[in-house]
Amino acid sequence: MTTKKQQCPEFPYFGANYPDACCIDGYLYDLDDCDDNGNLYDTGERIPCPFCNKEEFFKEFDCDNDDSVGKIVYESIVSWVKKHYPDYVIED
Repeated sequence: MTTKKQQCPEFPYFGANYPDACCIDGYLYDLDDCDDNGNLYDTGERIPCPFCNKEEFFKEFDCDNDDSVGKIVYESIVSWVKKHYPDYVIED
């Protein structure tokens, strides 16, 4: 039996109060960075996805201790996702 991988959720990240980040191949893209046809721009900014690329996300934001900014950002994202996508399974 094969297991189906869940899609990473969209969530606020790039300064909006609505979901403006989406994961493509393990990295976040700003949904507001697109042309008139909805094609996303690749700005070259490589922010690891905190869901499917969690290890890289923690390395990028130096999350070695519980009070690091990266840990605070991660917990804030997880809290938002739990509130808005209650069926999304967040893996530890």
